[in-house]
Amino acid sequence: MRSSAVVLLAIACTGLPREAEPAIATEWRAQGTLDAELKSYADLLVTLGELAVRQSRVASPLPCAAHWLAGGDRVVVAVSRAGSSAGLERSDTLRRIGGRDLTGADDGRWAMAMRALPQGQPSYAVEIDRKGERLHLVLPCAADDARRLQQADLAMWTAVTRRDWPACLEHGAEMVDAFGTSTSPPLMVMTQCATASGRPNAALTATLARALMAEMVAHSGPQPDLREQLRLVLRQLDAMYAAGGEDYATSLRAEMAKLGIEP
Repeated sequence: MRSSAVVLLAIACTGLPREAEPAIATEWRAQGTLDAELKSYADLLVTLGELAVRQSRVASPLPCAAHWLAGGDRVVVAVSRAGSSAGLERSDTLRRIGGRDLTGADDGRWAMAMRALPQGQPSYAVEIDRKGERLHLVLPCAADDARRLQQADLAMWTAVTRRDWPACLEHGAEMVDAFGTSTSPPLMVMTQCATASGRPNAALTATLARALMAEMVAHSGPQPDLREQLRLVLRQLDAMYAAGGEDYATSLRAEMAKLGIEP
């Protein structure tokens, strides 16, 4: 995407034949519209960042790392490298963390149970349901990883509030590295920062699409939010391909068909 400033500088330096003026005026108007849309997009992202940095989850690290990604229904859709080594799997349902049963429909219940874990312990116990069987697992505390995740999460959203898009991408990558596998939450923010910078990243967006697909497969129930996010990502990839980028969407749709994910 060329900025209006670049177009104006080229005209000022080289001059233009009179017959080119209508075409350039059209380009100015089109570029002005794009710049305004990009600013509105960035403004909205900054507003989301200002809300995110005030959330309690980024105020301080958990006593131990949560080795999963799960929603309010406690179905695990992604597992950290350490969690996988300890036996946790996608599609497991969390039933107990430490000394707390997870009952009810409170979205924050498992996070509250993690906050209640004692400081300084080497491991903690979880109970899960896996295909109707109740299993007991012992997961490493990994307090350093919990701290890295919290600090990177806070730094990523702080970068968003400052419109520091490169720093947003850097700290998002730190979150992925600390967890040990790609998950949709940091990747979603990273793709948004890339777009807000005026340089949407098709390869990063395709990585987000694959993370969303894996999370959808892990959850047997309906996932309208994930499905809509995946549709939006595919449309964005289609637009980037139409603008001359690489075609990631075709192979992703083929992967979706193999996994039984409806478009």
